[in-house]
Amino acid sequence: MNIAIYDLDKTLTRRPTFTRFLLYYARRTAPFRLALLPIWIMAMVGYKIRLYGRKPLKQFGVGIFMGREISPANLSKITASFADNEFNHGLQPGAIARLHADRARGALLVLATAAPEFYAQLIGNLADFHAVIATRHILTPDGALTHKIEGENCYAGEKLRRIEEWLSQQSIGRKDAHIIFYSDDISDSPTLNFADEGYAVNPSKKFAEAAAKANWGRLDFRHAEGISNTP
Repeated sequence: MNIAIYDLDKTLTRRPTFTRFLLYYARRTAPFRLALLPIWIMAMVGYKIRLYGRKPLKQFGVGIFMGREISPANLSKITASFADNEFNHGLQPGAIARLHADRARGALLVLATAAPEFYAQLIGNLADFHAVIATRHILTPDGALTHKIEGENCYAGEKLRRIEEWLSQQSIGRKDAHIIFYSDDISDSPTLNFADEGYAVNPSKKFAEAAAKANWGRLDFRHAEGISNTP
């Protein structure tokens, strides 16, 4: 069985999605929240200097720009609009070409991302992914989304754990699958090592050096040809 797994931010998409979605949502529901952008920038600096992890950072971001409980009606309408815009205007040319090629050879397409499931799922649906593995948020008993993440942020080792969980749920044995994984970030090293073929997408110098040592391929998704940078 052939499986092609794609990261979302800066792998499938040209730009990161999380902060852009938060601002997109705030602009359409409560524009006054945009005044909190400097606080969000300071919070990201705090993450960079390791005062706290990604999970509390992301929960804080959702809380200040979207609220601690989010109306399902507002969320549905705005996530649909954001996903449609991202699918039509935000995907990398090389990623689109690779998706067509992987689909043509009969691979199962999986989107595995730390982005929130509430919009990642819609982008995955539009791009015809067979499955989406993403960060989940806790729902209230009446179905409202909260700012709190369910379990762990789907990042680094947790992303690999969720992929392995998905394989088990689909009754796919690891030895029965040939897995290709595409990512733009060295944080995805656990899954790149797990895959039969790992590809560093548009890698930074540090990531390219790590890819060379780990024998991962290198791809440039900024071009429709998905040019290989592997020596």
